[in-house]
Amino acid sequence: MDEGCWQANPGLGDCASARGGTFVRNQSFSWSTQRLPSSGLLQLNTFEEGGLGLSGNAYYGFETVTLGIAGQNLPTLATQLVAGIATDNYFLGSLGLSPISFNITNLNSPLPSVLGQLRNQSLVPSLSWAYSAGASYRSPANYGSLVFGGYDQSLIASTGVLKNAPFSGDTSRDLQVQLQSITYDTLGSTPLLSQNISVFIDSMVSQLWLPLSVCQNFESAFNLTWDDSQSLYVISQAVHKSLMAQNPTFTFRLSGHDGVDNTSIVLPYAAFNMNATQPLANTTSYYFPLQRAKDDTQYTLGRVFLQEAYIIADYDRQTFSVSPLRSNSAAQKLVPICAPGNSKVCGGGGISGGAIAGIVIGILAVLAIVAIMLWYIRRRSAKAKKAREEAIAEATVDEKQDEHSKQPFLPRQAELGADGAAIYEMDRRHEIRPELPGQTKSHEMGTAERKHEMGVSEPAAAELEAPLK
Repeated sequence: MDEGCWQANPGLGDCASARGGTFVRNQSFSWSTQRLPSSGLLQLNTFEEGGLGLSGNAYYGFETVTLGIAGQNLPTLATQLVAGIATDNYFLGSLGLSPISFNITNLNSPLPSVLGQLRNQSLVPSLSWAYSAGASYRSPANYGSLVFGGYDQSLIASTGVLKNAPFSGDTSRDLQVQLQSITYDTLGSTPLLSQNISVFIDSMVSQLWLPLSVCQNFESAFNLTWDDSQSLYVISQAVHKSLMAQNPTFTFRLSGHDGVDNTSIVLPYAAFNMNATQPLANTTSYYFPLQRAKDDTQYTLGRVFLQEAYIIADYDRQTFSVSPLRSNSAAQKLVPICAPGNSKVCGGGGISGGAIAGIVIGILAVLAIVAIMLWYIRRRSAKAKKAREEAIAEATVDEKQDEHSKQPFLPRQAELGADGAAIYEMDRRHEIRPELPGQTKSHEMGTAERKHEMGVSEPAAAELEAPLK
């Protein structure tokens, strides 16, 4: 919201641009707060993020949301619930990925999320998404990628993939993994983490939140200094030059919480080379994106980690996969994820099946500063609709028959629909960077917002929160 500048950061130069643009709700003809208490001014229900101190108030309202830019022919979602924020805890806007609906005024009338609306309108084949924050420091750069209803096969490593790990039983920490170790490549070095801990992968959070003992190991190994007044690990110019020359690489080895499969995500020092400016810090300085967790409920792998990792979340099957991010030198290969029992309609058995008949898929859009790829399904005709319904009626959800649809990394040849409709794509290599280099202000876009329920008994916020850090 524009309050994020004139109210929260009145002295911040070029604030609107720095925050990715602002929204003035009273200038929008489609903005509405009908059915919302307190004119929509409510507390953000960021459950896990709130436990890290990332809380605040927001103006909730219903607005028309179009994915992408004008002329891209992408879906428009009418009366979509959005939250306008001013707090610096979320400096840039975020796109929520969870399909879980919101309950604000009536527990019997949930309000759908963006992914929920897309699925309800048959615009995506399943409740799934795939995401990487991207690695702009690479040469050539890997830019951020987000796919609704599928994934980009070209970004998945050929080996060393954590496949189909089960969701955590806690819906607010669904993408929970076991972090087995953190090591770096200096000869004779000891592990920074050598004992398993349970951590949550959360793209709404920018930094790493790890146990104090692990943070102290980082301090000793890399001469980091904790600034308690700013709650940051600051780095002097001399230490920065030394780390740039040393150029260590960090290996995060992790498994699903069931311990069945594992993967290793390798991050170069460039992934941690950040520059803090106002309002994050009082003066411009280098910092290391690591935070001291008070207890195990705060252990989190944020977007720093997701610069080198590719996540696929399948809410229909309650599983997720983690892969090292592959170079984007290969051509994009967009693959749909089919809902269970919908394989005949979606292409012969989930994401590893054959052609998708009767739909148009693979539209790539740009939303804010992250590339968004959306599987966009369109009904061909009443006849195709009838055939689809008959196919669904005949389909079985037998786990054995659908087992191959649970493997999100099997190769698949993308094909056109039976009507020969083209697949429209925008090359991700020409998109705006989702993460800026460490020499500039660190701007990142969160995309895994987890707001589950806002009961009517929850007190409304007295005013829109806009603190200065």
